[in-house]
Amino acid sequence: QVNGLAVMSAGPLTYGFPNRITATIGPGTAGTINIDREAKLSGAIHTKGFYILGGLLRYLLRTDHPLAFSASVAFEQSYGGIDGDSASGAEMCCLLSALTDLPLDQGLAMTGAIDQVGNILPIGGVNEKIEGFYDACFDSGELTGSQGVIIPQTNAGDLMLRADVVEACAAGRFHIYAVDTIHQALALFMGRSAGLRSGDGTYPDDSVLGIAVAKARDYWQMAIRRSDA
Repeated sequence: QVNGLAVMSAGPLTYGFPNRITATIGPGTAGTINIDREAKLSGAIHTKGFYILGGLLRYLLRTDHPLAFSASVAFEQSYGGIDGDSASGAEMCCLLSALTDLPLDQGLAMTGAIDQVGNILPIGGVNEKIEGFYDACFDSGELTGSQGVIIPQTNAGDLMLRADVVEACAAGRFHIYAVDTIHQALALFMGRSAGLRSGDGTYPDDSVLGIAVAKARDYWQMAIRRSDA
């Protein structure tokens, strides 16, 4: 599970707030299911961003066998329509967490779109999203210095945050991390290297993507055994 970030407008006001995103995965053939799309709550842009997850997963893993898994991703307790692709980076991190069984740091939230090769792309409402997560942490009494927000590097020049948020960042009570790639976001969330592909096409065994490739192979072998049974 991961903290995504959203914005909502109410008259002249625009404010940000965290959204809990969850993912589950297991051996199968269904691929990745967008629960919100299946419930007809996903707008066209959000649906497009979700389909990019499949392309990015194939790009990152590049296994020598078919990807054989069934996964589902959902915005929890979201009962209205969802649109935009700004959560696709967080959704990718959540999906890889489910695949690897590596937990994500729940003190962090993320906003950022992705492309099919893992670049983190700019989004709208970055100031409101940061301030919304800051307020959620502050109001819950959990502003301990381990909380923060991951944003696209391309949005770093757009920041015009409230004075209290700037002060908290300067004092080390809150953090803003600007990233260019999904690899950097995974390293922040999981506290270990995402892994870089070597010349022979493999990742280090203890890296996030190395573990993901190994788990994908396990699911493929399970699928073969079931089909042979």
